[in-house]
Amino acid sequence: MTEDISNQLKTSFLFRGLPAETLRAVAQKVGTHKLAEGDVLIRKGDEGDSLFMINEGWFKIVTQDAQGGELIINQTGPGETIGEMALLDEAPRSATVIALSNAKVLELKKDAFQEILDQRPDIALTLIRSFSSRLRFSTTYIEKAIDWSQKIAAGDYSFTENTQAIMKSGGSDDDKAAQLLSAFFKMVKSVKAREDELKQKVEKLSLQIDEARRKREFEEITNTDFYASLKEQARQLRAQRKANEEE
Repeated sequence: MTEDISNQLKTSFLFRGLPAETLRAVAQKVGTHKLAEGDVLIRKGDEGDSLFMINEGWFKIVTQDAQGGELIINQTGPGETIGEMALLDEAPRSATVIALSNAKVLELKKDAFQEILDQRPDIALTLIRSFSSRLRFSTTYIEKAIDWSQKIAAGDYSFTENTQAIMKSGGSDDDKAAQLLSAFFKMVKSVKAREDELKQKVEKLSLQIDEARRKREFEEITNTDFYASLKEQARQLRAQRKANEEE
């Protein structure tokens, strides 16, 4: 069992490249968990007392928007680590992690993790690189959200035509950010739909106002003495023409 876990640790970004004896020592401190699609691995606000290394499957990292809807902020898969931030800053979990498929993870408790860091300071450098990569992606994510917001403010919805469905892997940080902003994308489509509906209502109202104004102007003209006089003169002319025709 320890040897099996040791082999699994070799695929983890955090422990990749460590000597076999070190991996075997870590494997003795690691637990394993299997999850089905939709299972929650980490819940936002919970105490962070362990980190997880993904051996199989994919997970989405989510939080909630102001209306309580799900907002996907990242996705992660085999070889990647989840939950180590709470072990370092001792703050509650910052996001919820949900399985996107059947998955298998390795769990390393806080005490064991700190012990390993004391023995292998080079793992801290690997963590820093991991955090740096996530920070770069977060920057791209924020830039994309700001860019889209500015386009919406200018009435430009062209970017919605090029937004791709969320994929589990592949693509640049820019592509991944665009894919993960699916909740934002849905909101944009909703805003555009309401805007189009409002335009139609305004156009319909404008037509109704124009029709009402024309009707009012017609009534104002036909109710004048001048119009009544013209109408009477026209009646007399028709009567005179009829009399002439009968003669």
